[in-house]
Amino acid sequence: MGRWEPNARGRLEQAALELYSERGFEQTTVKEIAERAGLTERTFFRHFADKREVLFPHASPLQESLVTGLGGAPDTAAPIDAIAAGPGERLRAVPGTP
Repeated sequence: MGRWEPNARGRLEQAALELYSERGFEQTTVKEIAERAGLTERTFFRHFADKREVLFPHASPLQESLVTGLGGAPDTAAPIDAIAAGPGERLRAVPGTP
């Protein structure tokens, strides 16, 4: 498959997950993922910051939502109450959450 084929991100995800399954996460390199997908390392980094991001593609929006929600909690709120009340509606806006 040439590097000009469509769905580079999907091909990278599939290659990464296959390699993680075969060799383990720690033993898999970005170079190997890109080669398996028929792409370059540069293309990998256009789609992902690092190889962990393939496993957790929605972690950044979730983290942002949690931080924003906690920042808006009253100073007097117990930590568990701040966590429970904070993200609410914002979490529903994160892709992949119900």
